[in-house]
Amino acid sequence: MIKTVSCAVALLAVSVAARGQEAARLSPDDIFRLEAAAEPRISPDGATVAYVRRSNDVTTDRTRSSIWLVDSEGGHHRRLVETEGTTGSPRWSPDGSQLAFVMTGEDDSSTVQILTLASGERREVATLTTGQSGLAWSPDGSHLAWAAFQPGTGLSPANLPEHDEDADWAAAARIEERLSFRFDGAGEIPVGRQQLFVLDLAEGGEPRQLTDDEAGAGGDFAWSADGQSLVFAADRRENRGTLAPDSELHRVNLADGTIETLTDRTGPDTAPRPSPDGTQLAWLGYDDHRMGYHNVELYVAGPDGTEPRSVTAELDRSVSAPQWSADGRMIYFLYDDSGQTRLARTNLEGHIEIGLDNLTPPTFGRPYTGGSFSVSTNGSVAATVGSSVRPPEVTLMTPLGDTSVLTSLNEDVLAEIDLTPAEEIHWASPHDGLDIEGWVLYPPGFDPSRKWPMILEIHGGPFSAYGPVFSAELRLMAAAGYVVVYTNPRGSTSYGYDFANLIHHDYPGNDYDDLMGAVDHMIGRGFIDEDRLFVTGGSGGGVLTAWIVGNTDRFAAAAVVKPVINWTSFVLYSDLPQFFYRYWFASAPWEDPDEYWRRSPLSLVGNVTTPTMMMVGGADLRTPRAETEQYYSALHLNGVPTRLVVIPDSYHGISNSRPSRLLTKVAEILRWFEAYDPANDNGSAADASEAAGE
Repeated sequence: MIKTVSCAVALLAVSVAARGQEAARLSPDDIFRLEAAAEPRISPDGATVAYVRRSNDVTTDRTRSSIWLVDSEGGHHRRLVETEGTTGSPRWSPDGSQLAFVMTGEDDSSTVQILTLASGERREVATLTTGQSGLAWSPDGSHLAWAAFQPGTGLSPANLPEHDEDADWAAAARIEERLSFRFDGAGEIPVGRQQLFVLDLAEGGEPRQLTDDEAGAGGDFAWSADGQSLVFAADRRENRGTLAPDSELHRVNLADGTIETLTDRTGPDTAPRPSPDGTQLAWLGYDDHRMGYHNVELYVAGPDGTEPRSVTAELDRSVSAPQWSADGRMIYFLYDDSGQTRLARTNLEGHIEIGLDNLTPPTFGRPYTGGSFSVSTNGSVAATVGSSVRPPEVTLMTPLGDTSVLTSLNEDVLAEIDLTPAEEIHWASPHDGLDIEGWVLYPPGFDPSRKWPMILEIHGGPFSAYGPVFSAELRLMAAAGYVVVYTNPRGSTSYGYDFANLIHHDYPGNDYDDLMGAVDHMIGRGFIDEDRLFVTGGSGGGVLTAWIVGNTDRFAAAAVVKPVINWTSFVLYSDLPQFFYRYWFASAPWEDPDEYWRRSPLSLVGNVTTPTMMMVGGADLRTPRAETEQYYSALHLNGVPTRLVVIPDSYHGISNSRPSRLLTKVAEILRWFEAYDPANDNGSAADASEAAGE
């Protein structure tokens, strides 16, 4: 029986400097010393966990990944292979004797490697010219499969007069007919499709391309129980690039490559997981009703997808990462609940048991929910568990529910730093009395008898969730002497379908009231200086920050990061134009321009008096740079103190792309707030004049 445990806070407890002494503060230098555990893979017998260890390299300004091994007692902790490159995607063979993984060299070339644990022998089995996803062993250990992109042929430019090859002509035109030809984090999408590959380990040689058609396949796949086919999720519709997302499950036969489609409904089907005996098929999905948010449910059906039934319909939460137990009687999964990620399992009748709380993602930026886990044949579970004062560590849970933390990656950095746990707070929304949840980070040496400046930090999404997990970004703000408040206003996930969809076709809207309620709640506690309020947020949080300064002047300064400012330009210029107008609006921009303008922060810029800094990644394709620059220009023209900060070459995920970008983001925000802090008289006027362009 699994029992509910919350081991992270107890076992990862903060060790603070001795009372009466000046406690150390988290510093920017410390960011390059932090580490985080990710992707724990427990061996079939439960004796060893392979996991990815993420660390920040000050020399290369990169987050590096390497695979480490640790036994179930927490001993024999060692790096898998010594390499100057990175290692990731650890996958145990079915008998546990070998570990497959991907190695990427300093030149960005990637290979699939296999290590035999007993002998230490390592061999390269495949070269990956275009990357890979979904590395997986066949049930008998004889094959490996993965997905990789295969380039295609695009449209050629029109013919021009012949000229010598060494003539200094301009680059040829690029011709495009696809609606989606860019994607944030990747840039321009080359013509081609993802395809599935299989490698026979006994025969060796080159991998065999299993799928080879224009519709392509996908990296979201699993082996059938008999090892004779792969079940994968993909949208194979001919005109899928212009339609709403709608992937189906398909099965491809290894012998002849024939493809059979198993599902057919309006709504995406993903994460296919055949049961160990092959008699059932589980997957994730939902019926698409064109709502801003849908609960992703866990379905179980016959091996061909027949007679599906949801086993999590009563949960009212989205689930992810399904994994069968070895006996096929239970399915493990993750779900977010009230700002925390939980590991649970269900039987095939939908009886759910909660296992672990406080799973944590391996990022150092903002405090979003997340995490990962794996299950051994004997029922032991390895998971990434953390807290608001520690990044994730590898935690082991036995079949009886006993837990132990196997790693201690950050005690050398954080043991003597003053990090008090995030305080959970609740308040009634001024709009309708709805209960809203948030958390508070206090600065080192916090004394409630004094008055403190406060930063309200707002999450993106908007359909996402913050939680009490470690955030270097927010901790650095607290270390600078601010009380930091972060919240889950209406529209946030982890509170159910209805709570999330309170902003359906009404965003930004009454989430503004929820956020102002947080400010009022904190001021009412008596230790917040009402004249020293600051606000910031990124992406969806940038939208709400811009909306806030258009509706109130109660904040001393604001930092709007990678926002949407004009919904019409955003919908038509972002990297997913086929998505946003279908789900976030009732109609297209040209059909109801007044509604798009009503919800655009740009419509309120004439009201803004708050000094407002703008920040964006120079390569951002999700909320393109033009959104930020529109607002910056409008603020300038309206005489509002402003500043434009562009993070060169950064896509949308500024903080999690390179360590120095996280530090730059925080430093520029704090510098702006300090310039307009009423308590700072020395130099603030000069900095303010410079910021306003005077």
